[in-house]
Amino acid sequence: MYTFAIVAMLGLAVWKSVGFLLGLIGKDLESSIRTFLTLGIGVLYAEILDYNAFAGWHTTFRSSWMGPVFTGLVLGSMAYVWHHALGAVEAYGRRNRDEARELERRAPHAA
Repeated sequence: MYTFAIVAMLGLAVWKSVGFLLGLIGKDLESSIRTFLTLGIGVLYAEILDYNAFAGWHTTFRSSWMGPVFTGLVLGSMAYVWHHALGAVEAYGRRNRDEARELERRAPHAA
């Protein structure tokens, strides 16, 4: 359970880091390049932290280098989960705010 929570939070960190880097560049990249960058940063984070989530799930690989690399790919993939999950929450909030504003415009103001 803790391993999944760590993977989820590191995925959020990867998502925000990619957004920060693209904000520094000031350029909107193509989807395929952004995907490659996100997965690469996920692998970089897992290698820097020397983190193998699969060891927490009692899974072994033939070579020791595979654990952090595949964990990094999972972190990059989790960044896309965060992107879509937070986008759905934002869309829900925006829809409700816009409906509230529309109701306020239509209702007569009491003095």
